[in-house]
Amino acid sequence: MRTGIARVLVVGCLVLGASACADDAPEASQLTAGAPRAEFYTPPVESVPGPHGSVITAQPLTGSQAVPGARNSLVLYRSVDAHGRTVAVSGTLAVPEGAPPEGGWPLISWAPGTNGVADVCAPSRTEGASPGRDEQARWIGKGYAVARTDYQGLGTPGEHGYLIGDTEQRAMADIATAAREVDPSVGSRWVAMGHSQGGHAALFAAGAAGAWAPGSPLLGAVALAPASHLGEQVRMAKWAVSNPLGKLGVGDISVYLPLLVRGAQTVSEVDPGRFLTDRAISLLPVVDSECTAGLRDKGKWGGLSPKDVFAEEGDLSALLRVLDDNDPSGLQFDTPVLVLQGRSDRTVPPQSTDAMVAQQQLRGQSVDYRTYDDVDHSGIVAASFSDALGWVDARFGITR
Repeated sequence: MRTGIARVLVVGCLVLGASACADDAPEASQLTAGAPRAEFYTPPVESVPGPHGSVITAQPLTGSQAVPGARNSLVLYRSVDAHGRTVAVSGTLAVPEGAPPEGGWPLISWAPGTNGVADVCAPSRTEGASPGRDEQARWIGKGYAVARTDYQGLGTPGEHGYLIGDTEQRAMADIATAAREVDPSVGSRWVAMGHSQGGHAALFAAGAAGAWAPGSPLLGAVALAPASHLGEQVRMAKWAVSNPLGKLGVGDISVYLPLLVRGAQTVSEVDPGRFLTDRAISLLPVVDSECTAGLRDKGKWGGLSPKDVFAEEGDLSALLRVLDDNDPSGLQFDTPVLVLQGRSDRTVPPQSTDAMVAQQQLRGQSVDYRTYDDVDHSGIVAASFSDALGWVDARFGITR
């Protein structure tokens, strides 16, 4: 669903220079220690079939990835990809130490922000992926367990459906279910939370998790600076190729475009040769081996302008259909939603989030929208923590 006002707002923010997007098997519940990391992420094929949300294997997580004040696990669990196939997905689980409250620890299933589509970019395999240890530790300190998915095909076999809402939400809901199998002190009720790409995922969880994981009650979703209106942003970047206003720039669309292409190719026949320049096509394989920091290199995608990326007469229709189909603006929510956005965000344009929320609220959706002056994309997580905590506490009936 798209309105005229939404189009004007999004196009306007892009012309002004805002950026484009959001950055074998043991007994199922048995913890196994000492499995080599490479082998952990690639389970024997025969161990993968099974119900989604069930555990393939798990092991204690130590070292720099472990959240202080928590029992930490590296988890391999089952989900279902866009083509209906059961797949292995990795993630982490941090559970507060001590005795749980009645009903078990309240759970946050936290979807990470953009880190890339290559296996080496999986949050559990890299340093500095959002949410990091400190972000998770804030919630652990308030009595919440935190599950963090790596998403489908990120670290594990298969392709990563970058910003494909259905597979994102399945990964979130299924790790929420798997968490109780890994650690029975975790309760069945959960809240979806995510930043940037993860905010996009949290919104799709709000729209589908009730049907996807009925045994794991979803109480609400918190979306911090969620990616939206991606089709509009790509259209604007393409328009800049043949328009003098293109000299003003459209942010770093070039860095995110190869990720969008790879994500779209997991669900549709998208041929980049129909709309990318020869130079861009020659650089496309970089996205399969490097994370976003590497893509930003001036000798790679970070050095390209829209004119370097888009063929002037190129046909974007196949890519745009996927992006429009995965725009969260038209979602129907089965649960309350909180959207948090920094007004100084130059990665996810605030005008884009404004338009998305306006569309949702016009349809009577239960969306609580809060914005923060002088807060940028990375700063929104810390700046909004108090508000997010109060809102999540209310979902679980917690008083402090």
